[in-house]
Amino acid sequence: MTDDAEARCGLRERKKRATRRALHDAALRLAVERGLEHLTVEEISAAADVSVRTLFNYFPSKEQAILGDDLFQVDERQAMAIMSDAADVLEGLYGVAMALVASTAPRREQVLMRWQLMERYPALLPQMSARFEQANKVVAVAVAARTGTAPDDAYPQLMAAVASAAMRTAVRRWTVGDRDHPLERHVTEVFGLLRDGLAPDG
Repeated sequence: MTDDAEARCGLRERKKRATRRALHDAALRLAVERGLEHLTVEEISAAADVSVRTLFNYFPSKEQAILGDDLFQVDERQAMAIMSDAADVLEGLYGVAMALVASTAPRREQVLMRWQLMERYPALLPQMSARFEQANKVVAVAVAARTGTAPDDAYPQLMAAVASAAMRTAVRRWTVGDRDHPLERHVTEVFGLLRDGLAPDG
């Protein structure tokens, strides 16, 4: 591939990412303002300045546009590296969680809005749960590699589920009523409780 072709390919990818983000941001904002039941794909498309057809090229439904697909995605290579370098499995899980949190730093407002919508509209939860399940699979693979087990063995499966529950607890505490502290602090708090054997705080 020539330099010009690579540049054009890179430009196309950047435009695609920008369009996907514009659709997601518009869907989030409008859903918070108007309510999920009153929001249409036509309104989302108009707010993002694209056609309805373009919206469906990126997202199969308005619900998927609202949830997006660029937040809290576990990178398998990164998870494997963090788990390999950690002092133990729990420290590795904490490292993976903090890497996820760091990746959300520029888009914390979107995280807040999305979680608020899931609290208001339980119908969004099954689609989000599918995403958590995919993340669990990646974490289980990393734990299995660290412990010399298989990803579908009980221990990697359990540790992935524990990490997922810890993250959800931290994010919920942050979004529902304790935003005076950064998300990182809540993640550190819940993993600290795990480290201490789940002894009550204080």
